[in-house]
Amino acid sequence: MLISHHPSEAALAAHGAGTMPEGLSLAVSTHLGFCSVCRETAALMAVLGGAILEGIEPVAMAEDALAMVLARAERPVVSFAPRARDAALPPPLDRAAFGAWRDVAPGYRWRGLRIGGAAWAGLMRAEPGCALARHDHTGMELTCVLTGALADSSGRYGPGDVMEGEPGHVHEPRVDGPEPCLCVIAGEGDAIRGLLALIRR
Repeated sequence: MLISHHPSEAALAAHGAGTMPEGLSLAVSTHLGFCSVCRETAALMAVLGGAILEGIEPVAMAEDALAMVLARAERPVVSFAPRARDAALPPPLDRAAFGAWRDVAPGYRWRGLRIGGAAWAGLMRAEPGCALARHDHTGMELTCVLTGALADSSGRYGPGDVMEGEPGHVHEPRVDGPEPCLCVIAGEGDAIRGLLALIRR
């Protein structure tokens, strides 16, 4: 599979460092499942990060650190049954906690992801001919295409491609081609209702 659009190095680094909000990290993880180039880049970043950590001067632990660890070890372990796999979705989306599909506008369906933190995420399915109105972003937004294709002034995005938006990035994405587009979208700032306000057909 030919991937033409990748997350930025900054996005890959934040994902690898664990500093990216859960929803955005899920979009990056989905792309990594499609893209061997970014998997190699992420692995290299992890090695470099480890080397940097080894060079940092150690910090003394708190005096009660051992007592805190032992207290945690005595707490009962809560086990959860693994979430049933959704074979229709690629990893890691196949085990994500999505809500039910909802019709949100003519030609559009939305399936929100149940997450915490500073970002929202979900699956969007748009029929051929659908487009979003021209808009800016209030924070980082990542869209990873699963099936079908999207296009805007920056190019065409097929399966595995990531469309990355930042504040100041103005675009007008539309479904490109004769088949519906399914993608995972995650963003900071305005909740998904802000995005849905831009939907048109």
